[in-house]
Amino acid sequence: MRMFQLLRLAAQAEALRWKRTGRGYAIQAGLGAAAAVFALMLVIMLHVAALIWLARGRDGATAALIIGGVDLVLAAILGWLAARHAEDPVALEAQRVRDDALRQVGDTTARAAMVLPLLRSQSAKKGLVGAVLTAIAVGLFSRR
Repeated sequence: MRMFQLLRLAAQAEALRWKRTGRGYAIQAGLGAAAAVFALMLVIMLHVAALIWLARGRDGATAALIIGGVDLVLAAILGWLAARHAEDPVALEAQRVRDDALRQVGDTTARAAMVLPLLRSQSAKKGLVGAVLTAIAVGLFSRR
């Protein structure tokens, strides 16, 4: 019964981890899209205003290059904010719980595989030999 509880716990932890990870990606995508929309509106408004203001004392090409430099800085800042990725502590804890539960299930299964030949055997000697062979097989397979 404990093995099924551990498997259920592992499944719940994995579901929580995927839910939290997906939520984080959705928030990142939404922030990136919002940043892109506002950056586009801002760039259009600033282009018009800056070109009018800079064209008074400078050549039009110089004014356009200055505005292009400012656009590059803004795009770099917004792109960095959209691309950064911080790990969600709840998702990390859920992954740790899942890994622990699955490790415990493996331990329980290995113990059961070693004890069952003893219980099924007609004689203690056969059961002991079967348990030793099973322990060796489980040990060999668990290392791979």
